Amino acid sequence: MAPLHWRQMRAALGAMLDVPTDCNGCGFHTPIAVELFLLDDAAVAKANARHLDCAGPTNILSFPGGTDAPGVLLLSLDTLQRECLLYGQDPSEHAIRLLAHGMGHLCGLDHSPVMDDLCEQFMDAAWAALCNEEA
Repeated sequence: MAPLHWRQMRAALGAMLDVPTDCNGCGFHTPIAVELFLLDDAAVAKANARHLDCAGPTNILSFPGGTDAPGVLLLSLDTLQRECLLYGQDPSEHAIRLLAHGMGHLCGLDHSPVMDDLCEQFMDAAWAALCNEEA
């Protein structure tokens, strides 16, 4: 089961898409849209092997779109649940963290302080959108 309702995930991703990423030629850009697929470990492992030549599942896979195509995120609900137990995190919080991380990769970034800063902005925007939705 997903830790957030699909409307909440849509609101969170929509807010992340609205985060400005203009950084004067820094080489990354926000995708025009995002398609999110909630999968189990087996499906994510298959995609990981097929597209990235990596064995086993992972928490989230990102496939950037293009100027006229949305980016794609594959989120493993099995891995998310396992990591929540391992890290002692709330499932909703961890889901937002993974979506933000996936968005960082959709923007064309690799793991770095720049990506970490952008992911923090994505998470802040998502939580603000979710708080506004509840009001």
